[in-house]
This record gives sequence, C-alpha cells and structure tokens, in this order.
Amino acid sequence: MCPSNTLTELLTTAGSRIYRRLAELDDPQLTAEINEWCERQGLERLETPLEVVARQAAFSRLLKATLYEQYHQQGRLPALQSVPHDAFSQAYTATDDPAFEQYVLDAVAEVADSEIQTALLEGRHRLFEADDPAEEIGRLFESITPQEARRKLGQFRTPPAIASLMAKWLIQDGTETVFDPGMGAGALAAAAYRRKQQLADQPPLADMYGVDLNELAVVMAATSLALLHNGDTHNFQVGDFLGLEGDDIEPAEAIVSNPPYSRHHELEAEYKQQLNTQAESEADLTVSALSPMYAYFYFHAAEFLAPGGRLAFITPSEFLETRYGESLKQFLASEFDIRALVLFDRDDDSKFEEALTTSLVSFLEQPDGEPTDLTRIIRVDGEPSEAELLAAIDGADEGETDWGFVNVLPQADLEPTNKWTGLFDPLEIDTSDLVALSELGTVTRGIATGQNDYFCLTQQQVETWDIDESYLAPIIRNARSVPGYAFTADDWEADREAGREVWVLYHLTDLEAEVADRLRSDEPDKNSTPSVSEKSPDNGLAPHSEGIFAYLAYGRSDDVAAHSGYLARHRRPWYVVDRRDPPPIVVTYMSRGASRFIQNDTDSRTLSNLHGLYLDVVLTETETKALLAYLNSGFATEVIRRSGRTYASGMDKIEPNELEGVPVVDPRRLETETVCELAARFDRLRNAARQGDPVDDHIESIDRYLREVR
Repeated sequence: MCPSNTLTELLTTAGSRIYRRLAELDDPQLTAEINEWCERQGLERLETPLEVVARQAAFSRLLKATLYEQYHQQGRLPALQSVPHDAFSQAYTATDDPAFEQYVLDAVAEVADSEIQTALLEGRHRLFEADDPAEEIGRLFESITPQEARRKLGQFRTPPAIASLMAKWLIQDGTETVFDPGMGAGALAAAAYRRKQQLADQPPLADMYGVDLNELAVVMAATSLALLHNGDTHNFQVGDFLGLEGDDIEPAEAIVSNPPYSRHHELEAEYKQQLNTQAESEADLTVSALSPMYAYFYFHAAEFLAPGGRLAFITPSEFLETRYGESLKQFLASEFDIRALVLFDRDDDSKFEEALTTSLVSFLEQPDGEPTDLTRIIRVDGEPSEAELLAAIDGADEGETDWGFVNVLPQADLEPTNKWTGLFDPLEIDTSDLVALSELGTVTRGIATGQNDYFCLTQQQVETWDIDESYLAPIIRNARSVPGYAFTADDWEADREAGREVWVLYHLTDLEAEVADRLRSDEPDKNSTPSVSEKSPDNGLAPHSEGIFAYLAYGRSDDVAAHSGYLARHRRPWYVVDRRDPPPIVVTYMSRGASRFIQNDTDSRTLSNLHGLYLDVVLTETETKALLAYLNSGFATEVIRRSGRTYASGMDKIEPNELEGVPVVDPRRLETETVCELAARFDRLRNAARQGDPVDDHIESIDRYLREVR
C-alpha cells in the first residue's frame, strides 16, 4: 500500500496554512531559530525557505504523532490528546526516546490552526498501512524538501533493493549490534532490522544505533524502526557523527551507511580543516583537502567497528579514480578485507531517483586473523536478483555473467595510485600496433574567456554595436552546436541565422593605438548600454573602431565588469583572450556516453567547453577521416573512458594530457585499402548523424572492420 500521495497532499496543505501564519507572526526568537535551521539544512539557498520550513514542521508533527501512537498501542503511553505539545513532552519523559525532544519545528508547528492540528494528528494512522515505512517516510521527506536544499547536505534516499542487499550481507545471525551513521530516514537501519527479524524472533531495538545532525532525521528514523517493532527503544541520537569518540557507543559488528555526499566546497573552511586533521590522525595518511564528506565517514567509521565486524557503504564511485581518492583507497586496502566493490552501471539510470550519481557499494570486513586474499570487483549492467548478487559477492561467479561482470583479483594488486574503475571491465587489448595520440597531434583546451556571455556575441549584437568583423572570430559555441561528427560552414551560418552566439572577441591584439590608449583610462564608461547614436563622429577614432571601442567600454561598466574577472585581471590587456588556431578536429570531452571527435570544416575556434586536436604530422584528408573513424569507434570509447575519470554525476571526462596518452592507429602505417575503407565508414557515420538517423550500427561497423584488420 502507498499512503504517501495522500500524506503529501496533507503536508502541502498544512504547510501552506502554517506558512501564512508564520508570515504574520512577530516573534524575534522563533525567527532567529528558524533562520539557524535554514542555514543548517541548506534552505537559505531557496527563494522561499519559510514555506519548506512550514512543510517540514507539519511532517515532524505527523511523525511524532505516529510514533506516539505506536507507543500507545504497546501500552506504554496513554491515548494521544488534542494538545500534542504536552503529550510529546510527557512521552519524552516516559520513554526517553530522543525523537520526542522539542526542537524548532515543534515551535513552528504550534502556530498551526486547530483544524490543521487535528488533521495532522488524524493522519498518524496512515503510515501504519505502509509495507515499507522507511521508504514511505523518505519519499515524503523528498516530496516536501526541494532537491536544491538537500544537495547541500548530500541527502539522497537509499533505494530499497540496495538497502536490502547491504543488510543481508552485513547481518549473519541476527545478534549483531548495528550502527547507522548519517541515518536520514532510517532506510538502512530499517533494512538491517528487518534482516535481524528474519533471523531472530523480535530482536531488541536496543542494539540499533544511529546518529544524524538533523533532528528531523532522528524523528524519521525512530518512527521507521518503531513501526517494525512492538516494544523497546532504539539508540538514536542527534549529533555530528564525525565528532563522536570511539567509546561513545559500544563497538558494532555491522556498520551501514549512506553518508552525506556534500562536496568539499560545501563545508566551512574551519570545519573542513578539523575533519582533515582528524582523518589524517585516524588513517595515518595524508588526506586531500578536496575530499567530499563521505570520505571522512569512511575514515571515522573504522573507529567504531568491532574486531571481525563488517561495514557496507553506498557512495558515489568517483573516489576510485580521482587524486583525492588515493588516500581513501590506500586506507581501505590497508585496514580492511575489501570483500567486494559493486558498481551499478554508469551508463544506466542512477539508482537514486534524484541524484545524478553512479552508485558504488563497498563491502568491507575488518580482518580478525588472516586477511582474505581476493577482492571481487563487480559491475552490474542488468537486473540481477538479490541472491545472484550475494552469491557473486561471496565468490560464486567470475567473468561475464548474464547481468554484468565479476573481476576477481588479489587485494594486494589494488594499487591506490591507479584508477580502479577500469577493473570493473578490464580491457585486454594488444596495443603493439598502436601509437600514443601525442605522436600524431596535440590536444588543447579551447579559449577560456572568463565571461562567455560578454565575449561571445550573436550576429544581432554585432550589428547593434556596429562591431567591425575584423575584431571577431567565428566559434563553435558548445557541443550542442554539433550534434553529429562534422561542423561545416552551412552549420555555422544556420547558427548565425538562428540568433545563436557565433562570434568571439578575438583579433584585438593589434587594436589601434588610440583605441587602446582610451581603454586604459581609469574612468570606464558608466553607461550600462550606450547606444550607437551616442557615439560621437568627432571622437578621434577611425570609423571602423567606434563600435569595438563602445563595446569594450561597456565591458568595463559596473553592470558588466568584464575587465575585473579572475582571468581578465591576469591578462594584458584584459580583453585579449587565449590565442587558439581553429582546430581541425574538435573533441567533446565531457559526456555520459562516448566522446565525439568532430571534423571541423570551418575556421571556427572553440571555447573551453571543447578540446581541440591539432595534428603535428601531415595527414591526407582520407587519412584524417580514417583516424576519425578509429577515434569514434566503440573500441576507442572504452580506451578513452579508462584514461579519463567518471564523476559522481555519471559524467565521463578526459583532460588533454590524458587524451594524448590514448593508444590510436597511425593512418600512415596502414594499408591504403584499410585507410580508404575506414574513411568511407566515417563518412557513412557522419552522414547518418547529419540526417538524424541512428549511428550505433555505423559505429559497430567500424568496430567490426577494426577487428578484421588488426
């Protein structure tokens, strides 16, 4: 059953009514508490944070009423009366359950009118109907709290199937003490407790520990667990897990966590330094200050694990291939038996409904005696059953499976300075007949202007400002400008007629002396949009220079301040951008699929959102097309993916120096027939993309031919 839709409607209505009352309220102390809550929860970045606070207050009241009702049905509390504030205070005294402790959302909920108060209390029976209370509660929280706010704290609900998988691996006999740091709505703790229930008749909640910074999270998790149990009290608390000491809770045989995904720049500098110092002490390693929050959870969790205990974390996979992840990989390899790393296919939809992230589950065991020799690196492409995945983790499979791939290797072979993502699909290739791309050419980033919306112009802007085209260069604005594998003069003209940005301020190095002298004045034009009619014919400038002078003066105005950006401040003069020749091959270097290598048939330059490949050897047009066929092949895509990195969002990215190291065919060494055939297949790929036809068959055709001739 799914009561969440009805409850979402109730919470939305209640939140709106509470919000209207809050707007009329004059209570400086409550206002200050609300502002502090908004800052801690990332709500300050929203346009109307008070509306979200009102919905969360309604949610908190509903959950507390539900929790109270569960205690009442157990005979531990009297029936809930119409004055919930007093009832919850008495419940806290009677049960010592921290979920009943008063906090700011209780005060906010108190402003609700009697009709809303009654509706929220009556709604307490709805969650009893849920098959999976933690899942429903997590879904409700996401429905009332915008993703933009949750992203600051890295809050994303764990999918039930993954929660169950982690729990079944962790819980062996049902007697384990379980600790869930950063527990959120309690999905992982609830899954672990359900597993314990399968193995033992009504195990105690007292061996379930959890901590979260968010008081609302404690209320959510407590309610989730209470709806699975007929008595007893959990050990959940409000607090910073990273501030807990190792003896604050008893050692846990099972630690399960979906830690916050907050990136390092979301953390206050002082707090981040504190975390880094602590992590370096715990791991006895140098830890990168660029580490995201979840890395610090790994380091600290080891302090709470009992000898021989197990730990399962679900996190983004990006630490497997980043520089900041090297210390974490070294820590895991030295402190744990890495029983398995399970990667859910990065080409598939995210296992999280709202987080653009590639899901990695780490299954770790603290050695108690001789360490396990082997680690299983598991890639999940399809939809294996839970039993199949557990069997793979425990050693039943190796190599290709119906649903993915299992790579088994000695843990000693896991080198922390290497990228581990390639281990999920090891590519065994003979590269003896290939050369590094650097032997054929140089890869560079495109032009970094520092302020694209000023330096890049449409044809209409050029005409409005009367800028002479001698001061401009045509550009390929971004990857969307080239949906296929070639960019032609007709494509550029189409973009120009469509009103897209097709020009960049470029040929300004030799700007006339009188224009440059006037632009060096300490008194920039303060008019935000000087019109053409305001240009004086007696200003001493050559007629073709009037427009560019006016536009550069506009760039120095307060409204634009293009001269004061970081890049502009480090250029002399500020308006002269990076020098780049038009690249013969344009590279899309960040994507969720394959990078594209695009034949540039124009004199257009690129911005920093594209790479340029410049050939350092002389290739004929046919040889260049043969190289393009190889670079766009499925084979090259896999090689390039392993040379770059995959971010938490699932985006693959490759830097110029990494791309230069990719092994490629050298068309000069190929038979003439092979070069011509590859070029022809590239032409077919290029034409199919231009006509909007599917290209997969053409890429496979290139792959087949490469297999035949190599």
